[in-house]
Formats: sequence, structure tokens, C-alpha cells
Amino acid sequence: MPTSLTRRVIDQALALGFDAVGIAAADSLDQDDHALTQWLAGGRHAGMAYMAREPRRRSRPREVLPGAKSVIVLAMNYAQVEPDLRRGTARRAPTSKIVGRVSCYAWGKDYHLVIEERLAQLEAFIHATAGPGTDCRSYVDHGPVLEKAFARQAGIGFIGKNTLLITEAFGSWVFLSVILTTLELEPGLAQTSQCGSCRLCLDACPTGALIGPYQLDANRCISYLTIESKGEIPDELKPQLNGWVFGCDICQEVCPYNAHPKPTAVKAFQPDQGAGPWLDLERLMALTSDEAFREMFRDTPLLRPKRAGLQRNAMALSVNRKGGR
Repeated sequence: MPTSLTRRVIDQALALGFDAVGIAAADSLDQDDHALTQWLAGGRHAGMAYMAREPRRRSRPREVLPGAKSVIVLAMNYAQVEPDLRRGTARRAPTSKIVGRVSCYAWGKDYHLVIEERLAQLEAFIHATAGPGTDCRSYVDHGPVLEKAFARQAGIGFIGKNTLLITEAFGSWVFLSVILTTLELEPGLAQTSQCGSCRLCLDACPTGALIGPYQLDANRCISYLTIESKGEIPDELKPQLNGWVFGCDICQEVCPYNAHPKPTAVKAFQPDQGAGPWLDLERLMALTSDEAFREMFRDTPLLRPKRAGLQRNAMALSVNRKGGR
């Protein structure tokens, strides 16, 4: 059984709306560090130069927060109950519009806005409970921390062949965040892969971005190409976009662990709180100013690629529909 202090931290996190909580020791993850080094050396991080900045820190929490003893890993479910979106079958598009698909995580409000507020509340609870001298540092996928690796160590889930963390209760439809702390908490039990011989995600990826089990080449990943990339989408990959204008869920939709999603309890993640599952491409292309773009997608993840990026994606989809230039 967890110690009293560990139990109180976990219970408070659950009370704040996190769906799963685990503790990992703030030890170095040497195997994950080696894997990251190899991934970077192969150029598979594409244009994400920030991944190559001091990569050793990502697997060494004490280099990020001196004196760190524990990593509190938190997961929040964002799944929507759309049965026809699972198992690789796209929901029927609106027939009256030319549309592009949006990754499920971006249907509602920006998850950073939701999670950061709750992390701050959990940090305040830790400081009040543990007393003076306890230090914390929290991140929602924007800090030098291998969140998925520490989630595995904390026992929240295992890393699947599609390189995503898969939980027992929510599949891979979860946002991850972490709190590094100098507080010593009782760690959970690390999980190992439970994919077995399944390779549905590898076979379903239309661009071949999953070049092998647990190996992702971001240069070919639809999510990278439509969100993080600053350049043009390669002509040879445009026909494989499969209608995605922002992100991609294909390797999640076909995963057996995602076959029966539990709907999120967070209202902010619902489609009526943001862009929803489809973008009207004609309306998107009609935006002529960054101000109008920011107003349309205020407080949503779709601000990430900026107007130029989303309109680039829309153009790529339009070229496919017309059979090329």
C-alpha cells in the first residue's frame, strides 16, 4: 500500500480531475536516453530542433530540478464517444462542405489551459502538505522530460508499438503531464509492452511513419507534417494525408486498446468548445489575416501551426481532391 503522504497526493490529483496518477523515482532512464540518442542521430525528429537541445536532461529529472526525488505523472482522458471514428473508419464527412479531419485531442479547448490550472492547484496542495523546503516543477508536454517513459515507470501504462502510451482504462486517449518534486513519494511498478504480435498500427499508417515497432520517423508522420512542420508537405506524401488537415489519429483508431473509449468528463474537451472533428476548408482558405485566424481558433490547439500552416494543409488536401496540379 502507498504511504499516507503518497496516498494523499494521489487522492488530491484524482479529486482535481486527473484520471490516472502514478509515481516514478526521479532516477536516470539510461535505456530511454540511448533510444532518444539513436532517434536523434537518425534525423527522425525532423524539424523539431528543440528535441536535440540538451537531450540528456529529458531522461534525468535531477538535471532539470536539482534534488528531485519523485516524478508525479498524471493522465487526463480526452476520448469522445464516436464509435464510427474507431477501428480506422472515418466518420462520415458533412456533405455540404469541403472539409478536413481534426485529431480528436484538438476538438475542444487547448488542453494546456485546462491541465496547467490543475497542476498549479496540485503543486499548491503539495507545498501546503509537505511544508517549506519542498520544490516542484510541472510540465504539460513542453518541458525537457520523457513523459511517456516516466508514465511507464510510474505504472500508468505501457508504450505501444505506435510509440504512444497506452493505459488499461483509457487506451491511448490521454494527455500526460508531470510534476518533478523534491518530495520523496512511493513509486509504482513499471509496466512492459502488452502489444504482443499485434501490428495493426504499423500496417495502418498510410505514410509508413512507423518504420518498425516502437520506431517513429517524424519526417513521414501526418501529425508532424500538419502541425509541427514549418515547410511544405512533400508531394509524394500529400496523397497519403487521408483527409487530415490537423493531426492524425489513424494509429490510435485501429488499436484494440482503443476499441471501447470512455467519454471524457472534461467539458472543455468537447467538440462544441472548439473546432470540432471537421474544418470547413473553404472557410479556412478565406481567412486573409492572422487576426481573423486567431479569433476563429482562440484557445484551441489549432493555433499551433498558425494560419500559414493550416492553409498549407488545406491546399494539400485540395490538390489531392483535384488529382494534382
